[in-house]
Amino acid sequence: MMIHKKIFLLLYLFCGLSVFAQDYEILYTQGEQYFQEGRFGDAYFNYSKYLENNPDSVKAYISRGNTLIFLKKVKEALSDFDKAISLDPKNYRAYSGRGTVYTYMQNSDDALKNFNKALELNPKDVVSMNSLAVIYYGGGDTQKAIDMLNKAVKTQPDNVDTYKNRGSILLFSGDTTGALNDLNTAVELGPNRVDVYNTRGAIYKEMGKLEEAVKDYNKAIELDPYGAEAYCRLGIAYLQMGEYDNAIQFIEKGIRNDPSMESQVKQYLDEAKEKKKNK
Repeated sequence: MMIHKKIFLLLYLFCGLSVFAQDYEILYTQGEQYFQEGRFGDAYFNYSKYLENNPDSVKAYISRGNTLIFLKKVKEALSDFDKAISLDPKNYRAYSGRGTVYTYMQNSDDALKNFNKALELNPKDVVSMNSLAVIYYGGGDTQKAIDMLNKAVKTQPDNVDTYKNRGSILLFSGDTTGALNDLNTAVELGPNRVDVYNTRGAIYKEMGKLEEAVKDYNKAIELDPYGAEAYCRLGIAYLQMGEYDNAIQFIEKGIRNDPSMESQVKQYLDEAKEKKKNK
């Protein structure tokens, strides 16, 4: 009889641990969902709770590191990626994440080393390809950046960021037609991505197609009513269209949503107010 009681107790404990393990996995899964929704504070909380009970989880350190980047806590993010690499020195995502941190820290040498290491471990890592392209472009090597993004397109033809980044570089290089083609593809692949509408709107604005730009900025606002960039871009477009009341309204709305935008758009707001006064 005692043996049966012990077996029952062991089975009870085993089942209990299994349920707890599932609960912790739910924490991680929910953290991933929060991250995708842009709820980075909630994602950070979930990943941290998960790590309290799974202190050797490489995936959780990487996920929390990526979250910390968006929370602008890059030193803490670096610590998480360092930990992930110490646990799994062959995890390409950890090197790619650490490369992103070094990019934010303006340490391009270490960023390049980490992105190249990620590609060494996984030659099909388009995230690192995109990151390298951005660094190359920032360093003045536009052709090397384009070549890397062309490689990324061949590797993964449905990656939204590749088309968005290549389109942005083409725009800054004066190729508005090529830029628009890439952003049209990005919108097709990522119809719910705020950033692609903002970027395509900027291309339309450069092409003088202000009504098309306004449509894209309004779509970005529809997708993210609490963002700031789209409101400011929309206001600047209205400024160019001579609709000064709308320009002031939307630029001020963008600044209210994110006061850090003020330094970037103040000149346009002042111009709109001045032109309204002299109208």
